[in-house]
Amino acid sequence: MSIDLAVIKNLGGDHLDLPFWEGARRGELLLHRCGICGKHYWPASRCVEHGGTDMAWVPASGRGTVHTYTIMHHAYAPRMAPHVPYCVAVLKLEEGPFFHTNIVDCPMEGIHVGLEVAVRFEEDEVSGLTLPVFAPVA
Repeated sequence: MSIDLAVIKNLGGDHLDLPFWEGARRGELLLHRCGICGKHYWPASRCVEHGGTDMAWVPASGRGTVHTYTIMHHAYAPRMAPHVPYCVAVLKLEEGPFFHTNIVDCPMEGIHVGLEVAVRFEEDEVSGLTLPVFAPVA
């Protein structure tokens, strides 16, 4: 089953992000990496130093730390009601880029800046996409 580009566009992405979503479906977190300097980017991008000619999607470690977060106590979308409260976080991935995600499998009071987390993947029942979410490192 292929990924529907219309779904990606509806979520604010574009065709350049398709390899990321295909990787997520396989259970693999991918980042865009410059082949010249090795800097990683998310979302798909051009290297700020070397442009876009030597960019490639590469597997990431799937680990990072919570940089900032918020606990949502209101379901702004009806489908989120069963999940309240839930955590929306910005992570600093080991490879360098920041990544927006949800923190799962952790009591809300256990989430803090600097918390070490690792990726896991969950299928979104509405979009059909496989989403990377993060849980504390045991």
